[in-house]
Amino acid sequence: MRPEVLQLYRFYASPLGQTVAPIISQRIEGLLAPRTGSVTVGLGFALPYLSHLEAREADEASRYLAFMPAQQGVCHWPGTHGSRTALVEEYHLPMPDSSVDRAVLAHSLEHANRPKHLLRELWRVLAPGGQVVMIVPNRRRSWSALETTPFGHGRPYSRSQLYELMSEQMLPPDGWDTALMMPPFKWPGGPRVVRYGERVIHGLGRALGGVLIVSARKQVYGALPKQGKRVPAMPVLTGPGAGA
Repeated sequence: MRPEVLQLYRFYASPLGQTVAPIISQRIEGLLAPRTGSVTVGLGFALPYLSHLEAREADEASRYLAFMPAQQGVCHWPGTHGSRTALVEEYHLPMPDSSVDRAVLAHSLEHANRPKHLLRELWRVLAPGGQVVMIVPNRRRSWSALETTPFGHGRPYSRSQLYELMSEQMLPPDGWDTALMMPPFKWPGGPRVVRYGERVIHGLGRALGGVLIVSARKQVYGALPKQGKRVPAMPVLTGPGAGA
């Protein structure tokens, strides 16, 4: 079942959520190329990560928009000035073709009942060479098995499954990372253990994280003329019976 927007909001306002958000944001920042004057869209519930990017990049010429699916619900963001969130149909995004430079998907792909259609729509709105970063639960780790956090809902993916799905939709992955190396401890002091354990365990191997973070760029194929041998002309018949 897809978490509602208030569940997601409350999780990221909790001590554990306030620990999770900067950890994942740091991994996203390591994969997402900065672009001046860009349009960045968050799909699903990407508010903590959009806030981090906007604060770090401090580019007044860029725009950051948050799209939330109708099944989830929407909330106001940012809290300081006019809202830049919209309730959308995730398979029909309200953006023109090739109008988005960067996209961040969080709590999105794992809940899509038509994941290929979602990625196809994402490909449509991305500009040529536009970049997407996807955050999904790692099916091999404890965060996807425990329903006490939003990462325990929806369909988790292995890295090979996610790579195959993205490549089929002309979004070939070009980088990856993981986050949340420790289990989701909620007892007092648990978030601190998650935060400090992240630094140590991530250095031992990226594959140990509970969340997969994969980046890709929109690939555009052009039709090229096929180079082959020239077909000789058919012989012309002459003489009696040539027109028979």
